[in-house]
Amino acid sequence: LAQHFNCIHMLGNQVCAPVELPANSRHLDTYFTNLTLTDKSFHVSAIGRGRALDGIEMMAISRGLTLDQMRDDPGITTIISVNSPRRFDEMMAEGLMTMAEFGQSVAVTPFTLMGAMSPVTLAGALAQQNAEALFGVVLTQLVRPGAPVMYGAFTSNVDMKSGAPAFGTPENTKANIASGQLARRYGLPYRTTPGSASNAADAQGAYETLMALWGAVLGHGNLVYHAAGWQEGGLTASFEKLIIDVEMIQHMMEFLRPIEVNEAELAVEALGAVPTGGHFFGEPHTLERYATAFYQPMLSNWQNYEAWQEAGGLDATARATRLWKKALEDYVEPVMDIAVREALEAYMARRKEAIGQGEP
Repeated sequence: LAQHFNCIHMLGNQVCAPVELPANSRHLDTYFTNLTLTDKSFHVSAIGRGRALDGIEMMAISRGLTLDQMRDDPGITTIISVNSPRRFDEMMAEGLMTMAEFGQSVAVTPFTLMGAMSPVTLAGALAQQNAEALFGVVLTQLVRPGAPVMYGAFTSNVDMKSGAPAFGTPENTKANIASGQLARRYGLPYRTTPGSASNAADAQGAYETLMALWGAVLGHGNLVYHAAGWQEGGLTASFEKLIIDVEMIQHMMEFLRPIEVNEAELAVEALGAVPTGGHFFGEPHTLERYATAFYQPMLSNWQNYEAWQEAGGLDATARATRLWKKALEDYVEPVMDIAVREALEAYMARRKEAIGQGEP
């Protein structure tokens, strides 16, 4: 599905976790799947040096590059999560340093949930987030000056009645905007997230995601992570939610397109040709542009109630089900050179054997 939609530019780490495979080596299977079923970049699991280096080496194989060439031409990224408050776990630190050593992109992201892992006040949480993020940024530069790095932000609040994480809240949205201001202050690219705590692809999921997405956009986010399919605070994913999110992202992309102003767009001739109280449907200016004048949603239904009922009365979630199934039917696997595929398979086999013998 990620391959199908052009507004999705990269994949997450594990679109779904293959829990039936050994936990210490299944990252290899997910890397292989990402590399063979899409032609988009992806986020590697940098939990320790081994997993980070596996992602770097497999991407290098797929691109026909050496590791030295990958240093100067990055192809993957990772999220390094801070164990807030004020702790970098050993495996995360190893992953960060490995990615920086080989010139790959890192988004240092504190996990600052207000009231739990950070102060209950937004200003206090942002101050903590800033210190933790900058620590990680500095560490990448100590390893390799000039290593690509992003300012990551994941500040939201918890439900103070239960302790459960909440997303798409007013506080989360303001944090997304303020974090972008901090990133720009330091001249860093900005990683952000439009999340939702809803357990279903429903109205709550849509309005929470859109609130957070506005924060990401107004914060000038460069990497909008967890952008499509996120549900239940990130514990589950939904095909229907992915379609709804893609629709919102496409709306946002069209909204951000600048208004074109020139003689033709001002439509002075059409304005003069239509009499008072008339209409523009039959004007040449309209007929020349009507097919592409407006964004055409893939999910929205603009029929009146009677026509909608006659067509089956499907709500947005039901229509989303049809759309993701059609997208899968239309999927075409990208072409990969057989020698490259065999090299990836050989690398996986070697590493699985080494991991089985205790190598990290």
